[in-house]
Amino acid sequence: MEQLVITEDGKKLVHTIIGIRAGWRHERPGERGITHLLEHAVFLGNERHPRPDSEAAEYGVSLDGMSLPECTLFCFTSTNEAFTRVLPTLLSLIYHPTFDQDRLEGEKHEKIITAVIQEADFTPWELAHEWAKSMLFNWDFLSSLGTEDELKLITERDVLDWHRRYYHGENSFLVVHGDVQRDEVGKLVDDAEIPARGAIPKATKSGRDQREVFVKREGMRKAEVVYGFRIPEYGPEWEILSVILGNHPLSKLWDDEFSTHTYTVGSRLEWTPSCGGLLLYFGADSMEDTAIIDRSLWSLLQDLRIDGHEFRFARETRLLDIWKMKEGGERGLLRFVAGNPDLRYRDFDEMADDVDRLDKREVLSLSEVLLNNEKTVRAVVADEG
Repeated sequence: MEQLVITEDGKKLVHTIIGIRAGWRHERPGERGITHLLEHAVFLGNERHPRPDSEAAEYGVSLDGMSLPECTLFCFTSTNEAFTRVLPTLLSLIYHPTFDQDRLEGEKHEKIITAVIQEADFTPWELAHEWAKSMLFNWDFLSSLGTEDELKLITERDVLDWHRRYYHGENSFLVVHGDVQRDEVGKLVDDAEIPARGAIPKATKSGRDQREVFVKREGMRKAEVVYGFRIPEYGPEWEILSVILGNHPLSKLWDDEFSTHTYTVGSRLEWTPSCGGLLLYFGADSMEDTAIIDRSLWSLLQDLRIDGHEFRFARETRLLDIWKMKEGGERGLLRFVAGNPDLRYRDFDEMADDVDRLDKREVLSLSEVLLNNEKTVRAVVADEG
């Protein structure tokens, strides 16, 4: 198991994330929803810890999990004293499950099937983002939590087989931030007797080959538009560019050229282990305004300029964001992991140092190559096209 321990002397709390590099993007037809089901099943308890939530609550701790496209995360925050008690419990639940078939079926029908995603579950702006990401990464967000028909057929043996294949040390990572030492964490991991090896999952593809999607939502007076640009590999330059373009008062998308036709704008970066995506969002005042926004955006990107003041503002904004992650508790550590593909940064200082070393020419050179009309997707949600 890859271990990243960020030691901070004197810190009162310890934040812990355990990641399995298997998510809903790895599910094949017939097993969609199994990632989410297994994430829930872990917390049903095992022979050694039959009531894990109550056990953790004795220390004031809440155990949590989440199913993501390419990984499943389990996390908790505790005091320093409780850390050495709670981490072994969670490791035991994750790597040594003993599922009760009746409880598993109950969880599946009460909490998993009822969570299957529908387009109506999303606000218009959320829906535009999800469609843009699906086109960028060639996945199907609507089946991310499974389909009812497939979930009904998933058995306890299917869940155990998925667990045997992917829940092992070679496919796992642990990130800890607190007043703890690497040797101490390493011993707790060794004592958990985690299976050493197994399969490494491969991402499935949706099979769609789209660059534009229009979703009709009746009754909308405004229009939500998201442009997506695929990024071949991680680079801190993209973090700077996202700030320069995006959702700050000094960002370019806040200029009058856009604000006259929008009620809000934004930028967002999404990272997977293999690639990333830059998403530019416009809440347009009307469908007619989307054409003006489109012309203005391509005019901006085809001759993108960054002056010294813009670059300094973007760099300071990104550095502040990193320090907010450091002080952001469990949520901050989750953001650190989400924006740190392959855990290349070993702590917050390394991430900040990379930003400090950047030159604006590096940012511009990337934008010239990748921010063009031939390498983008576009999702629109409105009443009519």
